[in-house]
Amino acid sequence: MSSAPSILSRFGKFFWSSFTGTVVDTIVLWFLASAVFETYVGQYIIAPSISFEAAVLNNYTLSYFWIWKERVQRTRRDFVLRFLAYNLNSLLVFGLKLILLLAVEYLTGFHVVICNLLALSVTGLVNFSLQHNVIFKTHETHSSSKGS
Repeated sequence: MSSAPSILSRFGKFFWSSFTGTVVDTIVLWFLASAVFETYVGQYIIAPSISFEAAVLNNYTLSYFWIWKERVQRTRRDFVLRFLAYNLNSLLVFGLKLILLLAVEYLTGFHVVICNLLALSVTGLVNFSLQHNVIFKTHETHSSSKGS
């Protein structure tokens, strides 16, 4: 049996890292909107953008050093390149979440919180799959090609 973490174990860690990202996002947003920015643009555009990136950095760091730690090279280059891919992935998944949220609301008329939770359920699985299969993909080493 493989010593690599099971997909269920990884998903549990992914869930907890996402939860901590939500906490980071909320705290940073609250601080910026209440203590730093006074204008509408500052509070509703700049502060949420900064808090989103703070959450992305939090989640990426947990992913790199905890969830998929045995799949990374632990070099500065690897960290930065994966972060760029992770950040792009986060933005795309966020865009998908907004589209799904609006589609669910259009089709059902549900409250925005319910629509958001449904959209998050789908995009959470998409996000996990992209991280598992693309960003932190296992790079197989072929022992037969080492001697060639």
